[in-house]
Amino acid sequence: MIKVENKADKTTIYVSGDILDDAWKGWSWGETIETYPEDIRNLLKDANKNVEVIISSGGGDLFAGMAICNMLQRFNGHTKAIIDGLAASAASIVAFGCDEIEMPSNAYLMIHKPSIGVFGNADDLLKWADTLDELQKGLLETYMSKAVEGKTEEEINNLINKETWLTGKSASEFFNVKITEATSVKNDFGTLVLNYKHTPRELINNADDEDRKKKEIEIAMAIN
Repeated sequence: MIKVENKADKTTIYVSGDILDDAWKGWSWGETIETYPEDIRNLLKDANKNVEVIISSGGGDLFAGMAICNMLQRFNGHTKAIIDGLAASAASIVAFGCDEIEMPSNAYLMIHKPSIGVFGNADDLLKWADTLDELQKGLLETYMSKAVEGKTEEEINNLINKETWLTGKSASEFFNVKITEATSVKNDFGTLVLNYKHTPRELINNADDEDRKKKEIEIAMAIN
């Protein structure tokens, strides 16, 4: 489910929930909020010259995020990402595909190392390790495109390596983002946000009850 608003001067596209590969489209149940590259591609075809991308997502499929990022970069018009609470993982890549980024001071931007589930022998695993390293180089290039002057690739790569959660205020110390007033965090960023190691407590509290309980159990077990 994706939402779009067309006005005389701009088109607003909402990227919410988990970002998934097009192959998973149609497998959702109930009122699940998800974003697919195909949807964004179709919306951009009829979009006005000015496009706002409102992002509230815990991320998802890396390649789907990169596909959307590339679509936005190729768009023949001005694009602006507005992080509405959270842009984590693949969703952060979508934000960096826009010409400019805006986020409230208390919103979150999260970047981390790419990961994948792999089945195979030692050769397969080594091959994928090399592939993940190459993918991270691509991520670094994307993030560096909006790095604050003076910030080095080593500094930004360290943020990726550590799974770094940045509020709007701290994000502006590393990236060229416009900071706006604090706002309330909506609960439409999907379930993948609970899979990360360092998810902020307030985002866990905003998640659905069942998913939150699972995450709290994981945290308790890790402490013990």
